[in-house]
Amino acid sequence: MNNLLKLYLSTLAVFAGILNVFGQMETSYRASAYGSVASGEHTPFWMVNHNWGMTALDANNFHVRGGIFHQQRINNDWSWDAGIDLAGGSSSPYGKVWVQQLYGRLNWKIWRIDMGSREEYVSYLNPYLSSGDFTNSNNARPIPQLKGSIPDFILIPYTKGNMFFKGDCSIGKYLDGQWLEDKALPTNSDYARNILSHSKSLYFRFGDIETRHKMQFTFGIVHVAQWGGVLYRYEQSEEGEWHYTVQHQPEGVGDFLRIFVAKEGASSSSLADQEYAAGSQWGTYLFKWDYKLANDDRLSIYLDHFFEDGSGMVFENYKDGIWGLEYKTKKKNWISGAVFEYIYTKQQTGPIHFNITMDDEHRSKLIHKGNGNDNYYYNVDYTQGPSYFGKTMGTPLFLSPEYNTGKGVNFQSNRICSFHLGLEGYCHPKIQYRLLLTTGQTWGRYYVPYRSVRSGFASQLELIYHPAQLNDWNIKLSMAGNTGEFFGGDTFGAGITLTKQGIIYAK
Repeated sequence: MNNLLKLYLSTLAVFAGILNVFGQMETSYRASAYGSVASGEHTPFWMVNHNWGMTALDANNFHVRGGIFHQQRINNDWSWDAGIDLAGGSSSPYGKVWVQQLYGRLNWKIWRIDMGSREEYVSYLNPYLSSGDFTNSNNARPIPQLKGSIPDFILIPYTKGNMFFKGDCSIGKYLDGQWLEDKALPTNSDYARNILSHSKSLYFRFGDIETRHKMQFTFGIVHVAQWGGVLYRYEQSEEGEWHYTVQHQPEGVGDFLRIFVAKEGASSSSLADQEYAAGSQWGTYLFKWDYKLANDDRLSIYLDHFFEDGSGMVFENYKDGIWGLEYKTKKKNWISGAVFEYIYTKQQTGPIHFNITMDDEHRSKLIHKGNGNDNYYYNVDYTQGPSYFGKTMGTPLFLSPEYNTGKGVNFQSNRICSFHLGLEGYCHPKIQYRLLLTTGQTWGRYYVPYRSVRSGFASQLELIYHPAQLNDWNIKLSMAGNTGEFFGGDTFGAGITLTKQGIIYAK
């Protein structure tokens, strides 16, 4: 990591020096300090989530961070930006000091290339008020990746200005192998290291609410995969002794293409890869309808539908998803934004997985009805699911693996029913508030159900003060609490965040 950081900074310095004579530019900084206390074993649920993995799970923790960011436009076609953001704190799974962000971006006309780790929220669900979508939430630290994209909607020719599209494709790598090993070994649990990532998305929008239409409809599909790496399985030998076996997963160009199209794995891959699809794969469909109200206020209805395999892609798990209603206005009202969501994931195409090793009578179930027990966020090879350093990369309502105590590195629950409300507004022109209220029940997993239903309630109130005389400062006070095992137990706490940001140089 140190060598990579040095190479990145030296390359950035040379690149910046060459382009310094061109175009408009701005170099800015951002620094913050955070501290919190809690009555229970853990920091309250909503204080841990929705902050890019910065807040530690353990109660009574703090962190500081500081970053420098540069943006530069060369001409009408070309622009670039880069940044480095360092952090340090207590009880963090990343160590005492870590690189939170380290990235570079190059834009050319409608195209963009990103390299590195960047906190970039790409979901269509509200980043502050939603409970968080299934694939692209802001709960975990960003992983390093290389991504190409068309980031903004582009008009499709010959559609009379009514149809647009955008998309992206990336490949990256998880750096949490040592953390996973440290958590798995004491419990003799399976785990994987040096895993590669792949994601892509494609969105279509019908209508343009910003310029000419009263309403618009957006449809999107997101595909995410974990692949490659080294699998460690705790198994019993023929002599009856238990030990770890090692499986090196193939990582060639052909293997990536298999991942890209969700095809079966090569002969050198694990048995599960060969029989089903290579790697661990999941994704979502987004359906979102926006309607423009008076004064440019907006009302939105959306469905975020999750799938783990072909049965989910053809909606055999049609009951499962995040059903949401959102209102927002640009005015500083008492209520400037509101989100209500109903989250249900109990169906999962039924309780039985009709796999290909079944007898001929039951193989027809696989062919005609698809696989049941989709077992969201779980894969036999990549047991940690969509998590990074134990923090979920999707919805936090499937309690993150970092909450596990002596139970391995996988998600313990994925069959839930939950209601969520998020509100924000202004009680004063300089004081903004944000309120989150969530209640839910979980039944565990089909194959590993809880002995009794686990319920819970979580809440958080944030007050964000923007001092009139200090425009580059803001102060955020957080008060939060949760009860019940759904959210990891009973705990109440408070935190404070001081943030300062400003311009170092502008041209």
